[in-house]
Amino acid sequence: MTGISKQHSGRTRGAPRARWIRWGAGILAGVAFACFAQSEILLITNETNGEIGVSSYALREDAFDNPRLRLLRTRERLDRVVAGAKTQFETIVALRGWVRRQWDASASFYYPPWDAVEILDLARRHANRGFCAQYAVVFLQACQSMGIHARYVELQEHFVVATWSDEFDRWVLMDPSNDLHYVRGGLPMRGRDLYTAYWRDDVDGIRQVDSQGRSRAVDRDDLSRFRLYSIGLLADQLSDPIEVKSRGVWTPLVRARDYTTYPRVGRETVEVRTRLLAWRSADAEESFPHRPETWDQDQFRYAFNQTVMFLANERLRKGLVTMALLSNNSPTFARFLIRSEESADWVPAPDSRIKVLLHSGMNELSARIETRNGWRGKVSSMRLLYKPPLLRFLPSFRGNILRLLWNRSD
Repeated sequence: MTGISKQHSGRTRGAPRARWIRWGAGILAGVAFACFAQSEILLITNETNGEIGVSSYALREDAFDNPRLRLLRTRERLDRVVAGAKTQFETIVALRGWVRRQWDASASFYYPPWDAVEILDLARRHANRGFCAQYAVVFLQACQSMGIHARYVELQEHFVVATWSDEFDRWVLMDPSNDLHYVRGGLPMRGRDLYTAYWRDDVDGIRQVDSQGRSRAVDRDDLSRFRLYSIGLLADQLSDPIEVKSRGVWTPLVRARDYTTYPRVGRETVEVRTRLLAWRSADAEESFPHRPETWDQDQFRYAFNQTVMFLANERLRKGLVTMALLSNNSPTFARFLIRSEESADWVPAPDSRIKVLLHSGMNELSARIETRNGWRGKVSSMRLLYKPPLLRFLPSFRGNILRLLWNRSD
């Protein structure tokens, strides 16, 4: 009986202790819930941001308001040429088609300065009709006159242009002398894409498209010129004329009253001095001789009109945050455009620092650059999940900003 009594007595003394533990745990849980309920929390769930350029070179361009570019645009009525274009890409294609219609190429002509107006004048007035290089010059400067970035591209015995597409956020290969670009999977292709397609014999799905929208599938032979690929680092020949080697002498090629003083293609060898960077991958069996090469795609990327956006706050208060906007590689930057939700219209940002009042739940903030010519850069965006205090009339804990991000493979 004594043993039984002691065992019963032990259970009686332990029961209040267990209740106190449960009550304590409940109180702590309640306090934790109250703290959470009265806390402001901001969770960054997704970020799509612009780039900070890491290329070791800067593309040198003529100022888009250069007098010769203004003359080209006004005299040739390029605004009428592109009047039916609804997008920047359609504008580029319309300019390319216009350039191709200006003359038919010839293998014998006086090699003119890299000046679109001079090239057009000589072709029309003197039947001095250049070949792929002259089509490329006129096309590139026509793009520049409309505020579109472009750079020269040298292939195997062919000279073309790459234009920067803000819509597709990439360089797009344009062949003005043949009035062509290339598409695959609905995307216009870069020169590097075509280079790789040739060397890997991977042409499935590639189509060439002209300015009238006519297209056809290509085979590997169609891409044979892309087995060598270099980009030009200079697109400023109006302000810094190229040098040519004719009869063994290097001289700047500038406009002259007598066009017959220009070097004569077909009668003498003409060499042009400019800066080029060649692409070379492990797939290739050929390369440009005596030319700098790279395997680094960042050297070729050189993205324009990039918007970088970030939260300038360490903490938030009453749902108010400051969004900071930075522009990168946007020589003709005019302003930032912003919108707060996917369905909202784009509106001009009053400043590069914007106060944003968040609502409970998911918020999406987006920004992009608009240039002086009206072109709009890549969209940068953030998705923010905001939890306000449960009871707004009671004191709340200062808000924490957390990140829940992961890398996506494209």
